[in-house]
Amino acid sequence: MNSIIGLDIGSHTIKLIELIREKDGGTLLAAGSTPTPPKALISSLPADHEAVAIAIKQLVRDTGARSKSVNIALPEAQVFTRVIDVPQLSQRELASAIRWEAEQYIPMPLDQVNVDFTVLRDSKEIGANMMEVLLVAAPKALLDKYMHILEMAGLTPVGAETEIIATARALVRSTVNTKTVMILSLGAQTTDLAILHNGVIVFTRSISAGGEALTRALVQGLDFTIPQAEEFKKTYGLQMDKLEGKIVNAAKPIMDTIIGEMKRAIAFYQDKFKNERVEAILLSGGTARLPGMVVYIAEAMGAETQLANPWVSIRKEPRFNVLDAEGPSFAVSVGLALRS
Repeated sequence: MNSIIGLDIGSHTIKLIELIREKDGGTLLAAGSTPTPPKALISSLPADHEAVAIAIKQLVRDTGARSKSVNIALPEAQVFTRVIDVPQLSQRELASAIRWEAEQYIPMPLDQVNVDFTVLRDSKEIGANMMEVLLVAAPKALLDKYMHILEMAGLTPVGAETEIIATARALVRSTVNTKTVMILSLGAQTTDLAILHNGVIVFTRSISAGGEALTRALVQGLDFTIPQAEEFKKTYGLQMDKLEGKIVNAAKPIMDTIIGEMKRAIAFYQDKFKNERVEAILLSGGTARLPGMVVYIAEAMGAETQLANPWVSIRKEPRFNVLDAEGPSFAVSVGLALRS
């Protein structure tokens, strides 16, 4: 059977997962990560893009990945994603209506973006003569950059999607007994969130606050250097009983921003689905693994909170067991490798 690579090119780390997809999940063939060359993704210099390609090439070699076919994730903050309501239409009518809808929501000329859409729920599920559509638009310049990097790395791009869509796919198997769940993906530069209702995304948002913002807050609040702040953040995280709570207090403004967005998202959801409530929160992304983060979010939100586990229904040999604790960091790449 053919395998495929899910490649998550993050601002700090590149993560790779190679899977053979199966009906009920997949079999893991290769996995690994490597640092992203500093500032390379925000640079427009060819040498920086080449450095990313070299890092990807080396990662493919180091992990023993064999496939050349790859799905990639695009940074949520640079892609326009919106769940919109439109009248019940045929597929042909919807395709032409989407262009008009896109002009309402996308703050760029349409000739500068690639637009795609997916019907999430039709009128039979909603109960009115309306349908819910997930609208996604990616700047062509962004896509061109990633395609060029993959070409230099000797890989063939098969598909591209946003990080939160890939994360949702990776985690939906772990939420089969939960009607409504919030996914909070805590990355280095952004925090992305989505609400899934019966496994379908009904809300998504990205905010520019993540692990780097927490580090900067410690630098400013405690007069640390950046390396000191990173070390203290990773060691003590958001544990109130460590260092007299000074780390938590310094990080509080950033966490207040994240918690505020989560509460607004839940209020929006509950206004739309009057009798529903978010039953659980799943934390993914590297920053989710900070000590005390799960407890902090659970107490702030008053909801069951746990670290994401993308390995549900993924068969893997014992040599990959070391990845169990790394699940939140690999959610995007697992979801990409599961993309059909």
